[in-house]
Amino acid sequence: MVKDWVFHLIRNLLRLPLGGFVRKIHFDGLENFPKDKPVLLAGNHPNSFLDGVIYQHMSGRKIYTLTRGDVFLKPFSNYLFRGMNLRPIFRARDANSEVARKGNNQTMDELYDLFKNNKTILIFSEGSSYPEKSVRRLKKGTGHIAIDMIKRSDYQLDLHIVPTAVNYSSFGSLMQTIHVSFDKSISVKDYKEAIKEDEKKVAEQFTNRIQESLEKNVVITKGDFTEEKEFLHEIIINENYRPFTFKSYDTWRLSIAKLNSISEATASKVRQYMKSISDFGVDDAHVGERSFDAVSVFIALFTFGVSLPTYLIWRVLWYFSMSLIDKKVKNIVFHDSLKVGLSMFLSLILAIVIAILFFNWVSPLWATLLTLGSIYGGICWFRLVELMPYFWKQLTWFGMKKEDKNELSQQRNRIVDIIS
Repeated sequence: MVKDWVFHLIRNLLRLPLGGFVRKIHFDGLENFPKDKPVLLAGNHPNSFLDGVIYQHMSGRKIYTLTRGDVFLKPFSNYLFRGMNLRPIFRARDANSEVARKGNNQTMDELYDLFKNNKTILIFSEGSSYPEKSVRRLKKGTGHIAIDMIKRSDYQLDLHIVPTAVNYSSFGSLMQTIHVSFDKSISVKDYKEAIKEDEKKVAEQFTNRIQESLEKNVVITKGDFTEEKEFLHEIIINENYRPFTFKSYDTWRLSIAKLNSISEATASKVRQYMKSISDFGVDDAHVGERSFDAVSVFIALFTFGVSLPTYLIWRVLWYFSMSLIDKKVKNIVFHDSLKVGLSMFLSLILAIVIAILFFNWVSPLWATLLTLGSIYGGICWFRLVELMPYFWKQLTWFGMKKEDKNELSQQRNRIVDIIS
């Protein structure tokens, strides 16, 4: 049995690069996430390995994730990935038919054992990953797995499928805002008679319900009004900004479904508002009176003697990671995941070097405090630097005439009312 030390080690190491990569993360609809029951999370898959990281290491719940089987073929990687609570699903292109069949049979046995112990499994129902704000047609594997599990238990397993959407403010950049929403669960037991009659039809029903849920909760900018929808996504993020928390739970407001279905009339209002704030040289964050992360600003400035040099070195490492991946890796699907992975390795080296320097310079107590101050303060510098344009344009906002501010606010309020 794989020891839990791998999971806890990776989870804690990821805190370093994720501090510079993620600005805020929101978890919404937690009441739809059953407790003390087996749960199959059915999610979209825009950001490769990073999607699993968000659920596994930031949700606060122990989640097992199904991922591509070919990465498990070597003994060391098999041990490592299983230690991270990943389990393999083999596609036709991942291995030869015999290996794939044997591997998937073993995985199904493991999943059933996990479900019997009320564990949560995450499956990416799109089947593959691509970094775009869209939802592709789902594969039917999610429904077939759920049906297989309940049939194994002779319809006694109280398995729930929870459609789960993850949204990124952008791809390939630092300081992202991430939103995860859990929709109403599907009780597989309720379909007992329908499964006995025609399980393929039920699997398709599950797929369609998940598809409808994701298309309602995933920001979809691909297609018509792309620029306007991207801007509306920014408005929603600003409306849900919480200055004193990194993680927020069940605080999300404004409708992603309404954003996805805007009309030409709404798009025209958005374009006019975008032009207006551009003409005045401010952002939506100022018109919407969004606050800022004052705690991070204070910590960055309070610890600047040790944290600013750490940030500058860290920033160079991030830039190196991002540039290297962008140049060397042609498949953009893996860009963000590889950037976080490489940065995790480089961040660990940086933290070790900092700790060694301080522990050879001052007493253990001071060395511990200075090490923590330099590392956490460095993370806060990422947030402070990201806020610099906000502060600069805030001066412009303060200098504007009251009637101009009111006009911009009215334009914004009309748009917010439409997507409320």
